[in-house]
Amino acid sequence: MYALAFSILTAIVLGFVFISTQNYLTERITQTLQTDLATLLEPDADASESGGGRDTRDLIDRIKEIQHFDKTRGGIVALSNSAGKILAGNLLHWPQTIAHKDGTARFNINDSAIPPALRQRSDDFDVLVFVHALPNGNWLIVGQQLADEEDLSEYIGSLFILALLLITLMGLLGGVVMGRAALKQIDQIRNAAQKIARGDLTERLPVHPKRHNEFDEIAIELNLTLDRINALIKGMREVTDNVAHDLRSPLNRLRTRLEVALLDHNQIKPCQHILNESVEDLQGILSTFNTLLSISQAEAGIQRIPFSPQDLSALCRDMGELYEASIEEEYLSLQCDCPTPLMISGNRDLLAQALSNLLDNAIKYTPRGGRITLSTTKLDTWAELRLCDTGTGIPQDQYTHVFQRFVRLDTARNLPGNGLGLAQVLATITAHRGEIHLSDHQPGLCVQILLPLSSAQI
Repeated sequence: MYALAFSILTAIVLGFVFISTQNYLTERITQTLQTDLATLLEPDADASESGGGRDTRDLIDRIKEIQHFDKTRGGIVALSNSAGKILAGNLLHWPQTIAHKDGTARFNINDSAIPPALRQRSDDFDVLVFVHALPNGNWLIVGQQLADEEDLSEYIGSLFILALLLITLMGLLGGVVMGRAALKQIDQIRNAAQKIARGDLTERLPVHPKRHNEFDEIAIELNLTLDRINALIKGMREVTDNVAHDLRSPLNRLRTRLEVALLDHNQIKPCQHILNESVEDLQGILSTFNTLLSISQAEAGIQRIPFSPQDLSALCRDMGELYEASIEEEYLSLQCDCPTPLMISGNRDLLAQALSNLLDNAIKYTPRGGRITLSTTKLDTWAELRLCDTGTGIPQDQYTHVFQRFVRLDTARNLPGNGLGLAQVLATITAHRGEIHLSDHQPGLCVQILLPLSSAQI
């Protein structure tokens, strides 16, 4: 667009220069013709008092005397009466396209009024003439052939067209080169930003060591910001991991002591009841910490998680068999439709934990007599996993909210859980570069998970 605008502006400037040059040449020739006319009309010392200039006889003689100039400049000179009859000069008759009117005019060199011997060249060009009315009713015409001037105009016009083409071409090439250079830097920044968005906080925007343009200045500032963010997140993760690890060991020891105490039959019944409740609470706390660690590991990015080829359909069948007994105990039915192998790159433990959380929720929120369906299929370049139930479902305005940590809907407040299940599922799917979507199953909830297929199966 810039090259186009620049070319248009250049064309306007060159056109203005070309027109100005033509006008200048025409004005110079007109001045020359006016000088020739003034020379013809210049009175002698003994000019008649009535006209203040030459009479017709003197003017005819003067024209005959100066007709030699038409051989050197291609000049035109003629005197005619009011009827158009030529009285003197080198025209055969008054030109057909020239009106009897004072001023400048043009007519073609091929006009029959010009004798063939007078024409400078055989090609086509114009003749510029100056017409002047005499007091006695006669008309005087002086002119000049424009062959050389038109050649010069054509030459200048060709140069201007060539210059415009070269300027346009150079402008386009420059625009393409500059645009590609800018787009290349933008692509590099976008690719780095995509890696950062996927969780790789060690990625940095590219900075050219010698270029130091505006993109590099922005990249340097953003890299400093990313360094600070990465340091803060790393510190937060270390604190979270340390707290979880430090608390998990004493909690495990406490649970072990309580379990040993429960094995002692000498304990009285009330104490045993309290110890049982304490063990259950500690088990819930440990489960919460384990889930937090799993989420932290998934959100840390795929570079910290060992990935290997996995068959998503086989994993779903295994999880269905594992939960089949639990589902039957709740008087629910499970339909598993995973016939086609779907190879993905992932971590089996994290995927199994995510699917386990979804199955636990389906069992927990589906009333007796309900149905749970688990299926997998190939969808373009994705492996699709769908888990649907006929339970209470989730309101559509809460679809995004439920993936946050420790979020539990009002209908689930009285049920066991810590509000970390769906957060762990989202972290796992994100770490696998997948997508998760919720939809209304009418009744119940349908969870759709999309994971990228391995290149061998696309």
